[in-house]
Amino acid sequence: MEPKRNLNTSGIFFDSANLAELRKWFSAHILGGATTNPLILQREGVVDVPKHIQKMIDIVGPGFPISIEIPDINITRDKKIDLAKKYDEMFPMNAVIKVAMDPRKPEVGYEVIYRLGQAGVKVNATLGLSFGQLVGAAEAMRYSHVDGNYISLFWARREEAKRQIEAETGVMSPDAATTLSMTINYLKTHNLSPKVIVGSIRSTDQIDQAFYLGADIVTIPPKFIQAWMYTKRGVETLEEFNGGYRGIKKMKLI
Repeated sequence: MEPKRNLNTSGIFFDSANLAELRKWFSAHILGGATTNPLILQREGVVDVPKHIQKMIDIVGPGFPISIEIPDINITRDKKIDLAKKYDEMFPMNAVIKVAMDPRKPEVGYEVIYRLGQAGVKVNATLGLSFGQLVGAAEAMRYSHVDGNYISLFWARREEAKRQIEAETGVMSPDAATTLSMTINYLKTHNLSPKVIVGSIRSTDQIDQAFYLGADIVTIPPKFIQAWMYTKRGVETLEEFNGGYRGIKKMKLI
């Protein structure tokens, strides 16, 4: 019998819609969830989103959170909510709805987040590039009727935003690490429950730093999962040990 999965134990989320890579890393039993977005799906040539999400669920089974993004920021609030509810109905054991936070009209995203929470739909507030965005999303989730909500800080894009702000205004702006620390502190101080996801990973040192600072989850593309766990010295050491075994022709193992 397959042991019951404890999804609270892994902070490693799979940031891809590639089915072969998902099967590979899920079989390793190190993943706690998966995230998708329109660009990720486009890279895999996906034209039927529900069909592809179902293929992912066929690999991971029920109870494994998969973030599905409402694709167009310009559709109306009601249409966003309607689409989110349909995804939730189709995939009730897996779906977490990604709501992108538009910095031009933040109140729209927050209303959608709030209303989905009232309807019992799990939400991942995504495209968080500022401390204010993340705080607003967390507050919109305060009275959610469901557990399992997330707010997502985009690490590399936050670094790009910092450079842009400073170049245009001359005013110092928090980097991604500071923004993450501020967000975690706010959640603790104000007794808010969403988990903090760090995405937009561009290097393995960003994964290290995000976890060190207290991120609940880092959502990682498969190429960086592999690189994060690789060292050349580890390979050399393994081969040294293997050489010791091979050098003794009659070594008894059992």
